[in-house]
Amino acid sequence: MIALLPTTSDTLPGSTRDPAHEADEADQKAARPAGPFRHVGIGELKIGGRTEQLKALLGSCVGIAFLWKKRGRCGLAHCLLPETDVQQWEPSARYVSQAVPSLLRLMGASAADYADIEVVVAGGGMMLDGCSSRFQIGQQNAEAARKHLGLYGLNVRDCRVGGKSGRTLTIDCATGEYRIEDIAVHHRESRHAHA
Repeated sequence: MIALLPTTSDTLPGSTRDPAHEADEADQKAARPAGPFRHVGIGELKIGGRTEQLKALLGSCVGIAFLWKKRGRCGLAHCLLPETDVQQWEPSARYVSQAVPSLLRLMGASAADYADIEVVVAGGGMMLDGCSSRFQIGQQNAEAARKHLGLYGLNVRDCRVGGKSGRTLTIDCATGEYRIEDIAVHHRESRHAHA
């Protein structure tokens, strides 16, 4: 599944955009080379500028992307675990509970800016079959993301969590667009010869 969504200004109800202008805009976007990819590893968070793309490969981890179009910034956190009680003053994404305030701080956002920041959440897959709910870290990560984003009143534009496969989350800081792709799982058939 791929979701490449238009910017907010393209989706406002009652928008009266000129089709010729839309075609010119699409041509300009297609002609512009995509910025370099920066991989965001487990427990990392990165902030991107107007020419960069950030990408995370997610299983049970949850990816939290912030798109701040007004300031031309974006951020992506690749969270390993849901929560910790330990106060962390250094920016961190090991825990969802640390990642949300860390992203806001690194992006230079204040409470007055939160309404302008769109959030995309992906990952949180159930990667281990047959485990007790205590070990379903993906589900716990997804719940922690909802909780901590809600504490800051952030606008979640898209949330695709759960399931039994991994996902990639890519954000393009130049356009404010994002893409979530499911990773196909192929099961090998095993055959045994009987003597």
